[in-house]
Amino acid sequence: MPMLALTKAPAKVDGVIADKEYSLVTEAAGMKLGLTWNAETLFMGLSAPTTGWVAVGLGSAKMDGAIMYIGYVKGNETDLKVQRGSGHRHADVETNAPAQYVMKEADGQTVLELALKPTGLIAKGQKTLDLVIAMGGADSFASFHKARAGISVGLAQ
Repeated sequence: MPMLALTKAPAKVDGVIADKEYSLVTEAAGMKLGLTWNAETLFMGLSAPTTGWVAVGLGSAKMDGAIMYIGYVKGNETDLKVQRGSGHRHADVETNAPAQYVMKEADGQTVLELALKPTGLIAKGQKTLDLVIAMGGADSFASFHKARAGISVGLAQ
């Protein structure tokens, strides 16, 4: 299981996942996920080979029970929703809005970078963080995924 340790260095939320920007980088189902965590912020970057939507969810290695950040780029506009997975469905929630996010799409890749307050996502003494990442082939919140993966990360506090 990959380990994520507290760090002082922040990631830059600019829609580009740069080399050594994230303290932990892992790949699954053709997607790349970067994570960095400091006392104030959990930074996440997801890059996927799609021109459709991308999503990262926290709290579960599957959609059911995860707080998901799902978005897409269409032309010069981005659209991001915060949703909670329930079974094989998901619906908007009013909480856990990102402190900051940027999305970019270029050369068949869509990137989502997020800065989140870890309060409510990572509890004191928590040993693991379960995540789910996914991508779809359309600019739509209702289209099915074309790839997904569950990831568990150890937390070193």
